[in-house]
Amino acid sequence: MANEHGGYDGPEDETDEEYDAAYEAHRTALYDMLIAYADKEELSDGFMAQLLSDLGLSLRMVAYASETEKPSIGGLRDRYTRELGESVREAKKHAAEFIADAKAAREAEEGEDGEDEAEPDAPRS
Repeated sequence: MANEHGGYDGPEDETDEEYDAAYEAHRTALYDMLIAYADKEELSDGFMAQLLSDLGLSLRMVAYASETEKPSIGGLRDRYTRELGESVREAKKHAAEFIADAKAAREAEEGEDGEDEAEPDAPRS
């Protein structure tokens, strides 16, 4: 069933909260699989981001062409612009929190590395 959620095939009477929960569950599962693949193949975060952006745009093109009664070049461009703009605006809303969390995680990791290094080199009496 195509709906305001971009064609998600959930139950017709699904609430926004149920949609959000399903979205987050699928997002988490895919993220975990992708991170495992990237680790296995030793791919950088930047390289993965580029691959996934390319795949996302390709999937959006296919979805637009298959779900739109009369697809057009202009319609596809408008859809890209709108959806990418929404994604960027949403990312901007959470940028400060993300950076603060990333800095805290980095500091915690550096603190743990420092403790691990200090213990083995401690003089024995």
